[in-house]
Amino acid sequence: MGHWEYDWPESIASLADSGPFIPESLQITRGYNKKTNQNRIWQMIFGIKTQTYIYIELPTDLHRHGIPKDPKPSTANRRTSHFTEWMSPFMEPSFITEHFMQKDEGLEQIAFDAYNPTSITLTPTLNIFLAKISTERIGTEMYEDGRLVLEPTQSRFSEVLDKLYRRVIPQRPLTLMPVRAPASV
Repeated sequence: MGHWEYDWPESIASLADSGPFIPESLQITRGYNKKTNQNRIWQMIFGIKTQTYIYIELPTDLHRHGIPKDPKPSTANRRTSHFTEWMSPFMEPSFITEHFMQKDEGLEQIAFDAYNPTSITLTPTLNIFLAKISTERIGTEMYEDGRLVLEPTQSRFSEVLDKLYRRVIPQRPLTLMPVRAPASV
């Protein structure tokens, strides 16, 4: 497990934006290794100190958590797609701020934006916790000629991959790529 307290690089004036900032220390360094069949994933949660609104871009060019009509905050609506201190307090970060980072998928870095809705200047600090997870890839899904083809990484995974696809084995699917807003068809 990793832990880091990220001090915002600048003070944020009243009713002002700050960022995006990409903390270089939060760059995931290992990706999928075909020889060992291992993958690295970072599970991240963070708590917030100060009453700023924190926004996430993961990958660093794609805003997260918006709704179809308001995918990003604007001067008309700042209270969309944000996290605040009461949602995830600094001393007790909540899984409401959970994000996953993975190399080789364009998710090796995360960007943070902030907005100060108060009447005073603030400098936020994020209390970041990382679970460094090592996974073993059992297979891939591909579409060939309009049909789904499951390809196990090793023959011993053929049966389990098929059972996962048919949902015979209980599972909790994990989506790493962001939900895009506005929604696409």
